[in-house]
Amino acid sequence: MIGESSVHIKKLVYGGYGLGEIGGRKLLVDYSVPGEVVKVEVLKDKGDYALATVKDVVFPSEERREAPCPYYGRCGGCQLQHIRYDAQLRAKAEILLETLRRIGRLEIRDLDSVVYGEEFGYRVRAQFKVQGSKLGFFERRSHRLVEIEKCLLLHPSINRLIPSLRELSNRAPNISEIHVSYSPTEDEFLIKLISKDFLAKEKLRKIMENTLPKEVKGLGFYRKSQREYYLGRDFTFYSIGPYRYRVSMDSFFQINYLLWEDFINTAMPSNHYNTALELHCGVGFFSLFLAKKSGFVHSYDSSPSAIRDAEYNARINSVDNLFFYNEKSLYALKRHAGEVIDLIFLDPPRSGLSEGEAKLITANRPKEMVYVSCEPTTFARDLKVLTRGGYNLRHVSLIDNFPNTYHIESVARLSLD
Repeated sequence: MIGESSVHIKKLVYGGYGLGEIGGRKLLVDYSVPGEVVKVEVLKDKGDYALATVKDVVFPSEERREAPCPYYGRCGGCQLQHIRYDAQLRAKAEILLETLRRIGRLEIRDLDSVVYGEEFGYRVRAQFKVQGSKLGFFERRSHRLVEIEKCLLLHPSINRLIPSLRELSNRAPNISEIHVSYSPTEDEFLIKLISKDFLAKEKLRKIMENTLPKEVKGLGFYRKSQREYYLGRDFTFYSIGPYRYRVSMDSFFQINYLLWEDFINTAMPSNHYNTALELHCGVGFFSLFLAKKSGFVHSYDSSPSAIRDAEYNARINSVDNLFFYNEKSLYALKRHAGEVIDLIFLDPPRSGLSEGEAKLITANRPKEMVYVSCEPTTFARDLKVLTRGGYNLRHVSLIDNFPNTYHIESVARLSLD
């Protein structure tokens, strides 16, 4: 175990850590900035490396700033608030490029674009942790709760709801989590309560009426991950460009509302296609726009709730060349094996493509692909497989959907020619 030592921080790495080294041994240092010298304390010995945190800044970087949030350093929601936002963007771009070169074995000099917006007030969803009368978020690498009055990442309307949520948690015992979704389009909320114990529907109805504002249109009660019942509506609506989306309580929608249109525009291919296949389509976030670029689009997702919303969204927007299926992506690829597919649009989970999915995609030989990723390591791994399967990497962009955190989203376009 290494004691307190002074360390030079070489660069930022995925996870929000600064990378340092002592005696040939790597240190991953919380709350550090590339280029500075810090005195660190080791938190955990991991064998070939150690986790550490800054105890004192000996020579600060010009990119260091005072974190705007009073909870920063205790609350685990943000990892990069101590770094100026322009420097965060540069660091994320370097992390993505280095990952593509090291894991993907890709000769890529620079990104085609870095898409970003405001660094605060962008989130329209929140998952609050609850312990007794306390409401907030966990410390990093801990289940200790940091009670908060507001979160700078959240839409201001969610912050204004926090006192009501705290009162709700006081009246509804044994609640462990409160999930909030806010629609800036409709100025309304959906709320999910997570509990280990059952709470009678009529009792919760009275609590809802006495604590929550009229803008809360739906309240769902869940025991662990299983929904028991809901009060009011279990869906809301969002608008992006010409399209209107219904999103149910159990469906996913992109969190950063300030970048919705930019994200879609970056991901949309430039050509027109006879037939497109979309995997992990969700409620149709990309699908409706993709249909304008295609003769026919076949879109798949394993979530029944998402597919019900997606089908509804195609109907209300009068999009008749878009077909949704509740099926896993591997089975979707098997279903379309041997067909002529002009474009495959991929938006997989953090785990990326399975080995079977990657093999089926390259075997089917679609002319072009779009790959939307939320995890650079699996993104690079999958691009390595696809490029070795004969595809050329034409475009890579970084989408900073989560400012002040270590998360990186990206978009790649590939083609056979």
